[in-house]
Amino acid sequence: IRGIGLCNDGRSRGLLVPSQQGQVRALRAAYASAELSPDDVSMVECHATGTSVGDAVEIRALAEVFAGRPQPLPIGSLKANLGHLITAAGAAGLLKVLAAFRAGMRPATPSLDKPAPALADTPLRLLLKPEPWNEPGPRRAAISAFGFGGNNAHLIVEEPSGRPPSPRKPASARVPVGIVAIGARVGAGKSVADFARAIFTGQSAPAPAKESTLSLKGLRFPPKDLEEALPQQWQVLAAAREAVEQLKTPLPSERTAVWVGMQCDAEIARHGARWRVAGWADALGAPQAWVPQARDGFVPLLGAAGVIGAMPNVVSNRVNSQFDLGGPSHSVSAEQLSGVRA
Repeated sequence: IRGIGLCNDGRSRGLLVPSQQGQVRALRAAYASAELSPDDVSMVECHATGTSVGDAVEIRALAEVFAGRPQPLPIGSLKANLGHLITAAGAAGLLKVLAAFRAGMRPATPSLDKPAPALADTPLRLLLKPEPWNEPGPRRAAISAFGFGGNNAHLIVEEPSGRPPSPRKPASARVPVGIVAIGARVGAGKSVADFARAIFTGQSAPAPAKESTLSLKGLRFPPKDLEEALPQQWQVLAAAREAVEQLKTPLPSERTAVWVGMQCDAEIARHGARWRVAGWADALGAPQAWVPQARDGFVPLLGAAGVIGAMPNVVSNRVNSQFDLGGPSHSVSAEQLSGVRA
């Protein structure tokens, strides 16, 4: 692995809309960390969701970064073979590239009978058939993975030379952390002060919350959308807003990352139950009229706001969008250890 570029779109046109400049920043960060030029890469494994908007944005971002190449850049995507593997898509693309290194061949991307119009007049060419990968120098490739919420990742890999890698100085085991602001939403508490009172007055645990509130002042999301989101999304957002309000200077946009530890929300199982109701009706001999009633009894039908409101990564992405933070954004799920791991 020669270089990794990670970023978030920050405040963009929406959590579902890709940003060309966000993707460009991830690509440029990867080549800077690798100390390589985009000309040093001889294949890109694209994210390539197959949507007209998403593919056009990705093509324009690649064309901007790879402009001026002496030869067109070969591109392809494993999604043409396997479909979208969701959270495993980037890892699957890496496996494809490693297999291509071993075979010494750039693999074809099948079923491309109508290439995207955005490819015209770009420094990119589709891999329509397998071709030998035998240019001089080490084989290098890049893999892109982009996601809802504005997450952007670009990974540069190089074929192993056969020599063991030079040892790197191990990172220090003790890294000082400076806490400059705190926000909290714990139990029924609505601030850090409420949490502190619960701790220092000897309570064994804060009183449980019967309701949660989020101020509309300065909010960057439609309240109706947040009503359909899992409460953890806007509770974390409320705590982050309390912390940021204490800062005397704005957070530097491109240098501020967001890491959130979150346990899996058991309520998500209700949607799995909704999907399985039809099969249960057959097994129970229940009338078909029972199916829609039972589905809505578990949970209402998911709309766009509900889908976004249930995505684990969006817990952190909302913070990026609210404060226009372009650094990497991650939600870390490790159950009770989630916060410590993050």
